[in-house]
Amino acid sequence: MDDYADIRERRTALRTHRPKIMKRYLTVVGVIFAAIIGLGVWLKPPVAQMEEAVGIALADYARAKTEAGEAAPVVSSSESRDWFVAVSHVAKVGEETFSCAGGFKVTFCFSPDVE
Repeated sequence: MDDYADIRERRTALRTHRPKIMKRYLTVVGVIFAAIIGLGVWLKPPVAQMEEAVGIALADYARAKTEAGEAAPVVSSSESRDWFVAVSHVAKVGEETFSCAGGFKVTFCFSPDVE
């Protein structure tokens, strides 16, 4: 009977320690999550800088797509949004719409030419 009592005592001890383990686990996950969010906010590209860079790149794109003697289409900025950890920007070159999104110092642009 002593073995049975020892086993029950150990199982009871393990059950009482579970909340501490779970609390530690949740604390570690919370700290990691907060660090990722903090890095995202810190490494997010500024909206004005992104608008300027996209405008320059699209002006070069418009010049490259025009034939000799034609006027390059006008680049117009449609909308810029500053999300919590990312930035998005939509611009038009003539009839084509381009969108860019950036976060963590990485920017992706999507154009109608790429399918």
